[in-house]
Amino acid sequence: QVDTDRSSVEEIIASLEQQGITVRRNEQVERALFLSGYEALDEIEEFENGLLYVQDTASMLAVELAAPKQGDHVIDVCAAPGGKSMNVALKLTDGSVEARDLTPLKTQLIRENIARLGLDNISVKEWDARVSDTASKESADIVLADLPCSGLGIIGRKPDIKYHTDVEKIEQLASLQREILTVVQEYVKPGGTLVYSTCTISRPENEENAAWFEKNFPFIREGSAKQLLPGIDGTDGFFMVKFRKKL
Repeated sequence: QVDTDRSSVEEIIASLEQQGITVRRNEQVERALFLSGYEALDEIEEFENGLLYVQDTASMLAVELAAPKQGDHVIDVCAAPGGKSMNVALKLTDGSVEARDLTPLKTQLIRENIARLGLDNISVKEWDARVSDTASKESADIVLADLPCSGLGIIGRKPDIKYHTDVEKIEQLASLQREILTVVQEYVKPGGTLVYSTCTISRPENEENAAWFEKNFPFIREGSAKQLLPGIDGTDGFFMVKFRKKL
């Protein structure tokens, strides 16, 4: 992910190639690049200067689906380490992002990334997404709900997941997702957007919960849900669906 407010994609590509790094454009997401042929990220000048942010294409596509526009207020309810929040903030020259997560460790990760990128349109809030925040009711143009899940879509990168996941665990996570969705849907303004996403491929956590949400709350699904598959779509395994709150 490239910060094009401070440098053009072409300038960054030229600089990276001068450093001996192989660069390939991401055809699915504008302002995104694939890099290879480097030893460590912190040895790349553009990364250290906050001109680059590392994120899987699937997460970027979730932000593209949300389609933030200038002036929007966006709440990312389970944000750490902050990739989607940073992506939105880089898009908004006018607007604001509130990145939330559960613990001091997670919110500190978000703050570190904000500092590295030099962003001034993000605030960070330590908050349990299961607990209603009455001050935020109908305050957000967009709520990003990338919720805790079984992680089966990233098992290629984290193979130990298979030792910690079973049917009972998936059912518990699906229930947790519904608990969070019940709370955070209140933050969306009438006419606003909620994007529900997970990095898994299990139906109870994905399509079944999307159908449950649409049935129980005043939202209409916009377009079809997307289930991305590793090895097929060139991304992590990832599910995303966009809802519009009824006026």
